[in-house]
Amino acid sequence: MRSFVLLFVAAPALAADWYVSPTGMDGNAGTAAAPLATIGAARTRSATGDRILLARDGTWFAAGLDVGAGRTLGAYGTGAAPVLTASKPLTFTGTWSQDARVRTGTSAAKVLALYVDGRFVPLARWPNTGFLRIDNDDSPDRIVDADLATRPQVAAGRWTGAQVRWRRWSWWWETRPITSHSAVNTLDLGPDGRFQDPFSDPGSGYFIDDDLDELDAPGEWYWGSGTLYVMPPTWATPSSTYDIVTDATGVTSSGTSFTDVQFQRFVGTALTLGRPATVDRCTFTELETNAIGFTYDAQPFVIRNSTFRDVRNVAISGWANAAGATGSLIERNTFLRIGMQRGYGGSGSWHAAGVVLGRANAAVVQLNRFVDIGYAGVILGSDGQTVQRNVFVRAMGTLNDGAAVYTNCNASIIRENIILDTIGDLETSHEWWPLGHGIWPEFLSNFHDTRIENNTIAGSNGLGIMLPNNFTCTVSGNVAVDNRTGGLGLSGNAGNNQNNTISNNVLAAVLPSRRLVRSENLTHWWLPPYPAPTPIALSFEAGIDYGVMTNSTFIAPATGANVIREGSNNYDTLAAWTAAAPNWASATGSSIVRKNALLVFNDTEVVADVPTPAGAWTLADGAAVGATVHLDPFRSVVLVTNGAVPASPPYVAVSGIDWRAAEPGVSGAGGGAAGGGSATAGGSATAGGSATAGGSAAAGGSATAGGSATAGGSATAGGSATAGGSATAGGSAGGNATDPMMVMGGCGCMSGGEFAPMLGLLALVRRRRSRGSLT
Repeated sequence: MRSFVLLFVAAPALAADWYVSPTGMDGNAGTAAAPLATIGAARTRSATGDRILLARDGTWFAAGLDVGAGRTLGAYGTGAAPVLTASKPLTFTGTWSQDARVRTGTSAAKVLALYVDGRFVPLARWPNTGFLRIDNDDSPDRIVDADLATRPQVAAGRWTGAQVRWRRWSWWWETRPITSHSAVNTLDLGPDGRFQDPFSDPGSGYFIDDDLDELDAPGEWYWGSGTLYVMPPTWATPSSTYDIVTDATGVTSSGTSFTDVQFQRFVGTALTLGRPATVDRCTFTELETNAIGFTYDAQPFVIRNSTFRDVRNVAISGWANAAGATGSLIERNTFLRIGMQRGYGGSGSWHAAGVVLGRANAAVVQLNRFVDIGYAGVILGSDGQTVQRNVFVRAMGTLNDGAAVYTNCNASIIRENIILDTIGDLETSHEWWPLGHGIWPEFLSNFHDTRIENNTIAGSNGLGIMLPNNFTCTVSGNVAVDNRTGGLGLSGNAGNNQNNTISNNVLAAVLPSRRLVRSENLTHWWLPPYPAPTPIALSFEAGIDYGVMTNSTFIAPATGANVIREGSNNYDTLAAWTAAAPNWASATGSSIVRKNALLVFNDTEVVADVPTPAGAWTLADGAAVGATVHLDPFRSVVLVTNGAVPASPPYVAVSGIDWRAAEPGVSGAGGGAAGGGSATAGGSATAGGSATAGGSAAAGGSATAGGSATAGGSATAGGSATAGGSATAGGSAGGNATDPMMVMGGCGCMSGGEFAPMLGLLALVRRRRSRGSLT
């Protein structure tokens, strides 16, 4: 007789969906037909594995929200993705007795940020546009400036209690309280917001804000003693909405994932990941500090297919366990105007960046688009990270002394990226040097084993690749064209043997340059009696063995340019170069081509056959070019000719995207236009502005907030600019007086020449300390 045993296995509980709608009630069942009203109620009633679904077109106040662990926060229904915000609407109750244009409202809590129709509005400031510049030297806690006396009705004590936003040094801003206005020309500052390095130089820019006396222009506000004062911006209408933020907290997660959710108008970090989670198809916009922060136990996290737009500080930043789980991934996101609000990116170093991997374990950043980033596009702060197949456009837009990809670590992998028009902004800086590089492994700690492979770098206002004091690195297959101080710069400490392998790189100097031009505070560096140097392809410092450099292709025009520079010595033949650097310079497989260069790159993920531009082109090795040029994804080629190369376009992109447009088809994972603008033919318009000539201001210019620009100019706040100039309301000729509260995606203007290469950089910057991370 057989016996049978019945085994009972407990089945896992089925995951549930909990629906939340602004029209729901927390006592409801939480179904689509009977939704809850609050996310908190859904969290309480849900369990690990459940989904909390928010009604599209709905908005939830989310400051301080903890969404718990093991859930997914998503969307249901039709319409716009649901919004999480820290802002609340403001109701006006009167007008200011001293100026009837100023409307007033009541808020017992301090107002931290104001938005009109969802758009950022700056604090009341002086001057209303442009910047003041300090006169004194090496005083981190005092500003002396004779121009303070030009303020009408100024007197000692006027600005006590206000604050300054000061670009005290080339790579950081500070927001500092004014503790004493002891003399008309002197401001003493408190310690809040002070960065560790003690130095400053004459000429560094600043402005004063958070002062009711300075509330005198449309689009400014001030809060004090429970009253909010607002002078409506020019775009406001009687039906405009006004939202304020009084709570500096954001949303926290211990493992909840987010899909199809918008984060808008937060002052603190909008979303903090405390455990592994996925953020997919989300939007982060109009944020006063960071969009996403990850913490020690957050790995592996995934952030993908999302849009980060108009973030005042850093889009993604964190310090995780260096020995934690691998597999963190940041991919297919769009980063647009990050850290571009001058003075609003936080105090100190490693601010205003796209992605800061302060510490992670083998994270990968790939297939993202970074457009208009204040400091570096990506910063790597710990060993073993990978940055690959990204497009970087106009990084270093509000700061200098960095790169589109900047590393402060060992063994990073930087490959197949396309890096265009790195700026290295010097308009608001003290007089300094052009250090807006494409790729830069830091020199301060003998870093080693970095792999820089098959990248394309064009139009940097510094070097394409800067390799200073690095060891056992591989620099191979890169293409660097029309970079201001050279395609590749080698430097270090005298007597070192760096043992790098440098091979198969194409380094091209271009004349006349097709880089973007900017207003710059550098009149004592390159103007007479210092003539502008000729372009070069390679620069190096003598007395250092860099390893071995072979199979190099150097391209430079037949006249008006040099090929290789060491100090004040130019070498225009391989024999002269190898004689000057016999330990590492090799003519094996190398060539010098004295022709004019045009860059063609594939910024797509598919193999492409690109129609050859009209003209008599060959490859650098002299091979004929057919009707098309074959390019693998994220690779490039340099075509050369004895004839002239048109100034525009500056390069040929397989995608057809105009990367010099203010919003080059990237304001969303699939491209398009943002901020109320419209985009045509690859161009763009932003924030209600207008754009011409195929959708963008010609030759890299941009127009916003009612301004107009042509022929490479830029205009804001109703101003206009032509033929390479820049103007704002109240701006002055001959310099860039751009209001730092207005964001421009194109270029400003600089009259004049180029900069000398920054050879001897190490000696010149001994004064500074590391730009190391502040954890």
